Amino acid sequence: MLGRSATGPVFPKRLSHLLMFTGDIHQSIAFYRDALGLRLSDQSSGIVAFMHGRHGSDHHLIAFAQSHAKGWHHSSWDMANLDEVGRGAEQMRSAGYIEGWGTGRHVLGSNYFHYVRDPWGSFAEYSADIDFIPAGHVWPAGDYPPEDSLYLWGPNVPPYFIENKES
Repeated sequence: MLGRSATGPVFPKRLSHLLMFTGDIHQSIAFYRDALGLRLSDQSSGIVAFMHGRHGSDHHLIAFAQSHAKGWHHSSWDMANLDEVGRGAEQMRSAGYIEGWGTGRHVLGSNYFHYVRDPWGSFAEYSADIDFIPAGHVWPAGDYPPEDSLYLWGPNVPPYFIENKES
């Protein structure tokens, strides 16, 4: 392993998923199911829903959080491993981006995460090791209570993390 001074910057491999606020979570699920063929992965009814592609994809390509209005919550960026998630978080702190949430592990999708507030007030998530749903696999979508739908371990969620500031 290289020392801290000998490591370079880390960059994502690809865009993993998006999470958007919606005024009607059920309508959003129906649109992406009926118009684009996505399938429900898991949800916490009326609060959050995760959808994956029938062609084989991560546990979620797109997710929706119920809110008073439409809005953008975060983009998630796939990193090679948990070490790169941590190094990305350090990279952001060094660049002055200190507001966010993590590092931790989600329950739904079971990925490691670290969120950083971006210049627009939303978040960029460093993510690693998310569940993958192969093409043709029937994923038994669950409906989880709120306390079991966000994270398995990590720091407490800051209050500003779930706010939708768009009108």
